[in-house]
Amino acid sequence: MRRFLILSPALRTLSVVSMLLALLGACSAADDAIVINPNATTYDFHPAAAETDDGATWFVWHGYANGRDQILARRRDANESIGDLQQVSEQGAVHGPPTVVSTDEGIAVVWSSKQKDRWRILWREFRGGAWRKSVAITSDDRECIYCTALQQADDSTMVAWSEHQSGQWKVRACRVVDGTPERVFDVSTGQANAFRPVLIQHDGSVWAFWDQYAELNYSVHGRSVFPQKSDVEQVSPADEFCLTPTALSHPSGLHVAWLRKVDVVGGPGVISQWHTLHTAVRGDDGWQQIHTEDGRTAAAELTQGLMAQIQPKAVATGGYLGPRTKPMLLAEDDRVWLLWERKSNHRGSTPSVSGDLVGRPSANGTWQEPVVLQQKRVDYHVMHPATADAGKAKMLASHLPKRAIRSYEMYELNLRDAQPFHQDDWIGWQPVDLPIKEEVTPRRSITVDGKTYKLFWADMHCHNGLTADAEGQPDEMQVYARDRANLDVVVFTNNDFYQVPLTQYEFELGNLFAKTFSAAAAAGQSRPFLSLPGYEWTSRIPGVATASLDDPGNWLPPYQYRSYPNHRSVIYSANSGPLVHFPEVGNDIAKLNDAVEKAGGVTLSQHPAFKLSGHPVEVGLELTSGWSNYIALKPALFHSSLNNGARLGFTANGDTHRRAPGLSGALTGIYAEELTSDAILDALRTRRCFATMGAQMFVDARANGAVMGQDVSSKSGSVTLTINAIGTRPIVEAVLIRNGQQIRTVQGNGTQQFSATVADEDLAPGTHWYYWQIRQERDAPVLPGNLMAAHGHLAWSTPHWVVVE
Repeated sequence: MRRFLILSPALRTLSVVSMLLALLGACSAADDAIVINPNATTYDFHPAAAETDDGATWFVWHGYANGRDQILARRRDANESIGDLQQVSEQGAVHGPPTVVSTDEGIAVVWSSKQKDRWRILWREFRGGAWRKSVAITSDDRECIYCTALQQADDSTMVAWSEHQSGQWKVRACRVVDGTPERVFDVSTGQANAFRPVLIQHDGSVWAFWDQYAELNYSVHGRSVFPQKSDVEQVSPADEFCLTPTALSHPSGLHVAWLRKVDVVGGPGVISQWHTLHTAVRGDDGWQQIHTEDGRTAAAELTQGLMAQIQPKAVATGGYLGPRTKPMLLAEDDRVWLLWERKSNHRGSTPSVSGDLVGRPSANGTWQEPVVLQQKRVDYHVMHPATADAGKAKMLASHLPKRAIRSYEMYELNLRDAQPFHQDDWIGWQPVDLPIKEEVTPRRSITVDGKTYKLFWADMHCHNGLTADAEGQPDEMQVYARDRANLDVVVFTNNDFYQVPLTQYEFELGNLFAKTFSAAAAAGQSRPFLSLPGYEWTSRIPGVATASLDDPGNWLPPYQYRSYPNHRSVIYSANSGPLVHFPEVGNDIAKLNDAVEKAGGVTLSQHPAFKLSGHPVEVGLELTSGWSNYIALKPALFHSSLNNGARLGFTANGDTHRRAPGLSGALTGIYAEELTSDAILDALRTRRCFATMGAQMFVDARANGAVMGQDVSSKSGSVTLTINAIGTRPIVEAVLIRNGQQIRTVQGNGTQQFSATVADEDLAPGTHWYYWQIRQERDAPVLPGNLMAAHGHLAWSTPHWVVVE
């Protein structure tokens, strides 16, 4: 297994001179680049393009502004004149990424849209110089997303999408002829959940490819769908985790590329994923992967700027405002190029780091050397048709977003104008099977006043690829949390605004997966699992009293007025609630609190910097995460909140940006009557919860018999505090803290079982708060970045408040 963790000599043997030449001679933006969205007033994303028979090019994209998505378009005539901006979407506030195809009389735009609480696939044509009315391709009783379209040789259009029906995600498709959808048919088969279809025409047939999840793995499958259906073929190897396919027709055969992932562990128990890109060609003997001269099938190892270095020392990476794991294919004469992008600087910060477009050509089934084709842009796209002419191909890419505006350009990529490729070794990561059996503990329970409360494990501050600077498909991260991290509760809290806004599409898509995966569990189609909707309020507030709260200088780099984060994890019930972008409400947390209260939600603090509002929706403090042990870093911040009268539960959440929800070094234990959204939110409001550094440690703390999180009255000026704990490793000690001061340390007995009783007497009148810190063996060090060990050594009970009369 270790072979895939080592770069081939061709990828690592470059001189310092070559590296300097690559930097000094980096491809710059072409002088003839054309901005497709000049003077934008929306945040633009997901561009697509199509060329028509008259030589014009149509660009379409997704735009967001002020709580509303739009599908926008612009035409560039054959004489290179740019037309006016046109709005394609007609109604509704939630619209997904568009695709565009040329038709015999114009163009057609296809996209997903949430309308009347259902996701539908919409079709709209521009014909005869005017836009026709939108047509719904799918029925109103299904949830349909991830659409794609292909213009066929007979001038009909094939449209495919992922559809949720009867508790399962399937890929379905239909032909659209003269603007009229024909019968919808199934593309994927079996019981697996299928996502992300792509369509390609090859040798007179239309092929569909997709990824699907079953038996703990994603795999890539495909079949011909027109003019006849063929049997489904598995493209990726069996027992490998493969997803996000793309396809290309080429004289040498039908090509499909995909992303492969392998779970890995490194250092003191940090969990991550190893990413590689692969391509297979369909021949007489089935699907054969392209390989290097030494037989390796991994064309690219996606390490730089995506995953941390763990040895010889830990070197973290940050975010990136483009996709770091998306394969692209491009035909050039007898060669086929695999393209991908990476951060130019591994340690570069999200707002300021651009990307390299990297390519690796293949010929006769063998990979040639990779090169850097382009730099100084992000979010690269190969324009259709994905064919280079005389070594040049048309591309779309953006510059780094500034003040929530993303400028896209069409330009010509010269495959001959390449620079040497270099990538350092990433050593120290080893494959691991998840979940780690010895870290999964029985779901214990406690009894309080005759009621039984079960212990559920939650990570309520996670990110996926819907956050601008994170990765991981939203459905993929759901099953990771359920099946690899063995969580009971997960909340994906993507940033409402970090450099760019969270769009309504992104927010609602995340909520859709929360709903469907929770429903599947409730129907017995998976192990018990609850995914709740939410997001991260990513506000920064000024540290200067005279500064205005709503000044963008607070939250846009370089961050003025000594501003600091005042983030919140916003968690809703299964019925969800509104997305409140802090820049759109004047950075006023009171407006957030009002909206969350009306929706029946709650919020938790984040990070080692915050300013509590005192509103009832604030129910918890995040003590630690996958970034650091916050309460150890700034105990006075947390203790002062309690000293000032806050009654808040202790939580711990991974804040994972590295594709490991539930395995990022922070978990919240929640005692609830059942695994429902109402019961979980009730437990958070009543503070029946505790925090750990990722280990599933059982903690039951009482004060005069009352469970943690409760007020306890004492007329005698004394209180009896008990702690019962079960570690995943032998417990070393438990420290009792009163009013921010350690008052007792009780040593363990060398086993995982621990119990202690402490009587505290002669208390002064007033309110005193107590909590326990429990430590088990094998301390987890704090590493840079988002790199905490998955299963740490500390746990904290939520405080008791003892009121002495």
